[in-house]
This record gives sequence, structure tokens and C-alpha cells, in this order.
Amino acid sequence: MKELFSKKGLYIVGAAAAVAVIAAVSVALSAGNAGFASLLSEPFFKPIKSAMTSLVDSMEHIYDTMYRFDETQAENRELRARVAQLEQEYREYTEISEENERLRNLLGFAERHEDMSMEPVTVLSWTASNYASSFTVSKGSSAGIALYDPVVDEYGFLVGQVTSVTATSSVVTTLIDTTTSLGALLYENGETGVACGDYDLFGSRKLKVSYISDMSSAVIGGTVVTSGSGGIYPAGLVIGTVSGISVSSSGLDPYAVVEPSTDLSALSHVYVITDFAVSE
Repeated sequence: MKELFSKKGLYIVGAAAAVAVIAAVSVALSAGNAGFASLLSEPFFKPIKSAMTSLVDSMEHIYDTMYRFDETQAENRELRARVAQLEQEYREYTEISEENERLRNLLGFAERHEDMSMEPVTVLSWTASNYASSFTVSKGSSAGIALYDPVVDEYGFLVGQVTSVTATSSVVTTLIDTTTSLGALLYENGETGVACGDYDLFGSRKLKVSYISDMSSAVIGGTVVTSGSGGIYPAGLVIGTVSGISVSSSGLDPYAVVEPSTDLSALSHVYVITDFAVSE
């Protein structure tokens, strides 16, 4: 389209207009020589000249508009490409920044627990179930991961434990899963109990602590940690906070409702504790 309105094209249009004028003059001359002088007069040519000038100006305006349109399209393409590049750079920067933050948090946790060895893994996929909470991670026995190894997030908050292992991957069952059961301790008063997943609490992504001898001493907002009993989990890993006290459907068994400190919905990288010192 732009080629149609090129400068060369404008000259062609002008030439065509001139030919049209000459043809008009020829027709007029065929009427006789008497009107020839009047045809050559300025009043005759002035309207034609004005029309030709207006036509050329209009064509130049159309050409400039088309040329600027093409330039604008090219600039838009360049801007879109630059925006896409900046978005990619931002995503890469965000990923690197988040990874650095995770490593700093993990380093702080590792410095406080020099008796632990940890293997970083990536969350690959989650199970889909109304009463099970587990996910598959990117490493297995070839990386030193074994059955029942505890799993934490970068803050050291308990996530769950390894319940299935292959050479290259592992399945982690989280602490809200209805099959989970581990020794727990109410940090503020030293009361011990058993933390376990519960069908009634699963939908709210919580778990409970049962078998506490003095449930009245449970502090709302208090911290629940692993007791270390049984030697499966290290002592002192943060499980969550007490969000309420409830009673079983029979009315005989009170328990503390616990909200996990780890954010299960946001896990992308976790850390498997492959070795730790067992408390005496």
C-alpha cells in the first residue's frame, strides 16, 4: 500500500492530471480559434492549478499517513518484544530472589541445628484426595533419602515425612494427612501428647493433639513442637500453633486443634532431614 502512495506515484498522478488538462484544452480549441486567447488566460488556468495543487497535497498527506502508520507498527512490534524480554528478566530475577531467600532461611535453621543433615528437593506433584495429603519430590534413595525421613520447609517448620522411596523420587505425607501420627509437646507448659491428622479437620487443613493429661493448661496461640519420642522426628521441630480446644463426637476425648506453621499450599521446595542426633 505504501508503494502506491510513494513520491514517484505522486508525480505520476500529477502527470496524469496535466494530460487531462491538455486534453481539455484540445477539446476547447476544437471549438475554434476565437476562444484560444481566453483559454490561455490566467482566470482559466487558476482553478485548474489550484485543483492540481490540492490533489498533490492530498496525495502527499495520504503518503505521509501511510508511512507513519508503518513506522508505528514497527515501533509497536519492537516495544512488545522489549516488554516480553523485561517480563522474562523479571521472572528470572524473582525466581533467583526467592531461591536466595529460601537458602538464607535454611542456612539460619541449619546453623541452629548443626546435628542435622538435610537434602533439598523440589515438589513435583500433589496427590488429589479428600482425606490424603501427600506429594512427590525430585530425589530418592540415590540422594540418601530413606523411608520415614522427616521433611521441613526452609524455616524448619515440619511438613511431614517420607512414606515411599524410589531411586530417583520420594513421596512425602504431610502432617495433616489422616494417617499421620507423631509425638508432640505443648511448648509453653511441657505437656505431651500425640499429633495426628483428623477427618473432621482435614478440610480446614488442620490437625489435632490428643492425649494431653491436662487439656485445661493448653494455651490458645501456644506453640506445638515435636517431642522427639520414638526417634523418628528430631525434638523441637515446630508443628504449629494451638487455634482452639475441641471434644470428640463421644464427648469424652478433648483435644487441641493445631494450625500448621508451614504453608502447605505454597510449598515448592522442601528439605529432607536425612540424619540427626537422637535426644537422650
